[in-house]
Amino acid sequence: MTTIRVSALDTAQAMDEIAAKLGADAMIIDTFKRDGKIEMIATDNAEEHFRSDAQTASGIGSAKVLPYEARDRHINHSAAEAMAEMQRADVEQLPRFNEIFDQKMINSTHTTKADMAAPTRPTNANAAVDNETLRRELGDIKAMLSGMMITQPSGLKEQFGHTAAVQLQQSGFSEKIIHEFQAHFKHEDNQTVKDAFINAIATKLVRADTTDLLERRLICVVGGSGSGKTTLASKIAAYCKEHAIIDRIMLGAATGKGSSASDEIKDFARLMNMKSVNFSVDELAERMHETSNRMIVDVSATPEQAVDAITACCRDLGKTKVAVVQALPGGSSATMISHQCAHYSALDPMIALTKLDECEAMPPELSALAMDGSGIGLLTGTKSIVGGIAIATSQILTQYLRENA
Repeated sequence: MTTIRVSALDTAQAMDEIAAKLGADAMIIDTFKRDGKIEMIATDNAEEHFRSDAQTASGIGSAKVLPYEARDRHINHSAAEAMAEMQRADVEQLPRFNEIFDQKMINSTHTTKADMAAPTRPTNANAAVDNETLRRELGDIKAMLSGMMITQPSGLKEQFGHTAAVQLQQSGFSEKIIHEFQAHFKHEDNQTVKDAFINAIATKLVRADTTDLLERRLICVVGGSGSGKTTLASKIAAYCKEHAIIDRIMLGAATGKGSSASDEIKDFARLMNMKSVNFSVDELAERMHETSNRMIVDVSATPEQAVDAITACCRDLGKTKVAVVQALPGGSSATMISHQCAHYSALDPMIALTKLDECEAMPPELSALAMDGSGIGLLTGTKSIVGGIAIATSQILTQYLRENA
């Protein structure tokens, strides 16, 4: 005869363990709860067990004995009812999640180092019920949080026009740029607040000295691969020739190490009846000394090579004779804009938004330009060399922002 005692979180687990150890014909002798767990005593030979009990008068034989396979219909009712009562009491005594959270927050302010060194652990049964309660409550919290918006404290004050601030953030403007212009949120009317913000950011975005830059002796066009530098350089040359801003214009292509010169500059120059020249970016200053023409150069080199060559040229010719234009495609992400602007920030370049007929610059991108760029001076698309470029003004950007924000 084999008699065993098992302990589990519930009766089903206990009976499964008994069946695994004694077989499906095992007999349950007694069931009770101890330390939050269910304990069962079982045997594989009930007759021998009761004969032993009668001889020793232990009293255990008074419990009702049933086979394992009939446990769902004939469990010892007194033990099962007592166990169910204890489980109901445990559930009824459990606080809701918000009560647990509040209590934890209160207790945490009084927790000592000694308490933290020896934390108490809940029983397994209570922990199981707690976990189920937490899952339900966390599901409710997640549903509530999905509809929440957290704003800056200024966005909660009526005098700052909190509704407009939220609307601007929903339109895509970054929190940083909204915070910078919060001085314009002093109006009571939300539409007035939005108009004031748009006017302020448009003014910040525009480069004020665009005309002056286009009159300089050397104009270097920089930017990432595929940003439209070559086409932009040609458009700038066409614009300057059309408006008689500069005469004796020469188009140039300066390439860095590992880059090959393109024939596009020669083709554009031939189209506009201009001279063209290809050379290494390191020869930029030297080439400027060799000609009296004003030169517009497409710089195809790494940012480091371009910055070094243009900086050296500024020292040689004088900073007031050199202008730098950075090409940025209109569809660039805010992250890409910040990354590209950081590369050429030492040159203080005028920004030219290119390929605007293919993709537009939206509020997130314009926010990045307002924070990291040196000012937008030119707007252009991918087509039409002659007449294909426009000078950026605050009025144009204000209208653009009103239509897209």
